[in-house]
Amino acid sequence: MGDCNNKTNINNENPNIELFMTILVNIGNILSVIYNIPQMWRTHKLKKADDISSYFLWMRLSSGIIWSIYCIYYQMWYVIISWSTTIISTTQILYYKYYPSPLAPVPLIEDQEQEQEQQREQEQQREQEQQREQEQQREQEGEKENRVEMQNIKNSREKKHDYKEYEYQHSMFTFY
Repeated sequence: MGDCNNKTNINNENPNIELFMTILVNIGNILSVIYNIPQMWRTHKLKKADDISSYFLWMRLSSGIIWSIYCIYYQMWYVIISWSTTIISTTQILYYKYYPSPLAPVPLIEDQEQEQEQQREQEQQREQEQQREQEQQREQEGEKENRVEMQNIKNSREKKHDYKEYEYQHSMFTFY
């Protein structure tokens, strides 16, 4: 491995590279802190972490401890910040994995949004169903009206036929 503080390394002789590496380490530390926040927040709100793999968490914790020891030995203080954050967040998640809160979890915003979306979809389905039922009722009413109209026409024809028949019969017996 070698000593990380060895100043004979080519990269350490150029001050521009030193500045760039310092900036890079700081960006990495900031990202390391930020990427842990959403999971820590979610776990804290739910008070449980049963959906996260135990193997993943234990390997992450072990890796964080080993890297922290390495960074402390070589006095890499910028990097130790990142691994300390990882160790703290993993410990918090492990705690809730093995000791979930018996209290009801606080609903997350994502869960509320998903529930609202489901309610909107159900409402749309109900509206579509009502529209279909109304269309079916209109069709049935139209068919009924058509049947009534057809019956009226038929009755009217029969009345005309009956009247003509009556006239014919009476005309045969009427004498002038």
